[in-house]
Amino acid sequence: MRYEFSYYRDEDFDEIEQLILASYQWEYPVWGLARHEFSRGLHPAFTGHYHAWHHTVGTYRDNGKVAACVINEGHYNGEAFFLFDSKERGEDRELLKEMIRFAKTHASRVEADGRTKVLDLYIPAWNTVLKELILESGFSETDWGEELYILPFGNEEFDVKLPEGYSFAGGNTVPDFYLSNTHRFSLSYGGETHACEHGEQAFHDLRKMKHYRKELDLCVLDEYKRPVAMAIIWYNEEMPYCELEPLGVVWWERRKGIATAILHEAANRVKKMFPNCNGMLGGNQEFYRRIGYEKKAYIPKYHWGLEVFISWEKESYDKDYAKEV
Repeated sequence: MRYEFSYYRDEDFDEIEQLILASYQWEYPVWGLARHEFSRGLHPAFTGHYHAWHHTVGTYRDNGKVAACVINEGHYNGEAFFLFDSKERGEDRELLKEMIRFAKTHASRVEADGRTKVLDLYIPAWNTVLKELILESGFSETDWGEELYILPFGNEEFDVKLPEGYSFAGGNTVPDFYLSNTHRFSLSYGGETHACEHGEQAFHDLRKMKHYRKELDLCVLDEYKRPVAMAIIWYNEEMPYCELEPLGVVWWERRKGIATAILHEAANRVKKMFPNCNGMLGGNQEFYRRIGYEKKAYIPKYHWGLEVFISWEKESYDKDYAKEV
């Protein structure tokens, strides 16, 4: 094989990000800039898995440069995403077969039975070669996939309406725990979760990422100046649209129009800073569709599973698992 494989190293981050930025030229990427920076910036402290990428992410170099990558969100959840420096590279059968094998062996998760290895891959419609190969290797298409919704930017500013007495504050004024508190109260996780204690550090780390901008880190404060909503926008001028990650509104402030207001405020800021940006990627919930987000892509999920017995169990004696991956 002409490619040089290596496990992820911290110095690879920028090169991998170049693969991501390139992908906007031919697709709406399911692994975009926001997912990349959010996964590396937040998840280590948030989950306690500081070395997940070093152990489970693989890069493939051609003439010394990263040409492809198998990546995940960094918390051993059994999902994987394939990145390439060109659309043509993503159709290299020899490379794809090796990437599939690496993903099965290194990025799969172990189910509760302690035996079954499972892996989910997201394959865009254009990559018919990859789809063909994963179906041949035991994957099956599921009924679920990633839907990408984008709020189109027009010439007019978006209307911004906050409840009386509420205000915006930015990343240059609010402390890290305002974000972690809002996130925790939005998603309702408690003390038994690692993120409850370490969320503040996680958001502190996230704020150090390469494409983080204080001007696009927004909080909504209530009449007592306590945080009740937060949103962060990610953008590089090589992208046609910016990306939201994350958005949160505390549970007792829902249905007041606060989420719409913070997204509209963020959109107006992006439009002023980057006139060539044409929209904002959001989530796939009904809320986004209701406020004008439009579906731009659907990336189906493919699932693979294999029961692997422990070596000393008699069921494993006649198994050759190398043939299974």
